[in-house]
Amino acid sequence: MCDRIFLFLGDSVTDCSRKRASRFQNDVAALGSGWVKLLHDDFVRRKDSIELINRGYAGCRTAELMSQPDWWPEKLDDRVNMITLMIGINDIWHPLKTGESPPLARVLAAFDQLLEVLMQRADQVLVCEPVALPVGEVSESWFEPLNALTVQQQRICHQSGARWLPLQATMSQVAEGRFQDYLYDGVHPTDLGHRFLAEQWLSVFDV
Repeated sequence: MCDRIFLFLGDSVTDCSRKRASRFQNDVAALGSGWVKLLHDDFVRRKDSIELINRGYAGCRTAELMSQPDWWPEKLDDRVNMITLMIGINDIWHPLKTGESPPLARVLAAFDQLLEVLMQRADQVLVCEPVALPVGEVSESWFEPLNALTVQQQRICHQSGARWLPLQATMSQVAEGRFQDYLYDGVHPTDLGHRFLAEQWLSVFDV
């Protein structure tokens, strides 16, 4: 029996091909192959009694998260110790792909609603800033709407009492000159990118 339960919510950056079938729910394969799995491995090495649950959904936008199957795992009670949320990059990517402007007002309203639900279900909520780098799928036109989104996400977090983990500036700095080594298409992390996310998460871990 684990002392604490941490739930991770997000899109493909969190999903990382996790196994969804119920037979995998207590298996490490359910964590995917990315930064959530790296965090699990770190806790195992430390012998910390913490269970990590991955509920990333590839392609998910902010307004879609709570409609995903089993987004709140059936085996859980109504409350967990910590929820980590990283969402929003698809709200920028998908519209820009079709030549549309990201509907930021609707996205932020959905984010506000989502955060209100999460704050009632966890002792602590940590929101990770969605990130992109100018390589592959990502052009410079991404960064004005992405920055507008994350500035307002941070504001909503501060108003609600959720914690905010800034990532964009640090990743841009450490990846300078080799963006593809961190986000191979500008959005999805490489192994190095996942290690960066795990390290940044652990840098603020204090529960």
